[in-house]
Amino acid sequence: MKNIKSNVVNLFMTLLLITTFTSCDEVGDGDLDAGSTSVVEFAGDWWVIALESDGITPAYGGNYVQFTTYNTAADDGTMWIDDNNIFFQIKTRVSTNTSNLTFSGDVNSSELYTEGTVTVSNGKVTKGSYTTSSNTVVDEIYFEAEFDWDPGTIYKFKGHKRTGFLEDENPNY
Repeated sequence: MKNIKSNVVNLFMTLLLITTFTSCDEVGDGDLDAGSTSVVEFAGDWWVIALESDGITPAYGGNYVQFTTYNTAADDGTMWIDDNNIFFQIKTRVSTNTSNLTFSGDVNSSELYTEGTVTVSNGKVTKGSYTTSSNTVVDEIYFEAEFDWDPGTIYKFKGHKRTGFLEDENPNY
């Protein structure tokens, strides 16, 4: 009985050692780079404010809200603009141009939160052009949008990349 117990312990320890050493082994040729998506230059979390057509007055008395931009499942140079259903209720797909960091949507594109339509135009990401409260240099984003619920009014959205630093969270306009 003592030999069986000893054999089981030895077997367990051997399996543990084998698992430990093989789990640390690199896969294939050692290249573990997962790569990136076609919209990597645009993707991320942003602090964005919606402004009236004058580009100065906050729309509906709003302030900065967190937007997210990310690739579509097709990874074909299109991305989602998403305010996470917080304020303007905008989640729509736009096409990107990575050579000049611009983006725009089709006229009357589907808007997924309201099931209406939105036209996104004049979108641009400007690299390293904004300094946050924590003195971190980040990218800026800008785009215009016309919604089916307010035809003829072009809202201007502008903001900057989110750093995640506490002093940069929840900025005010």
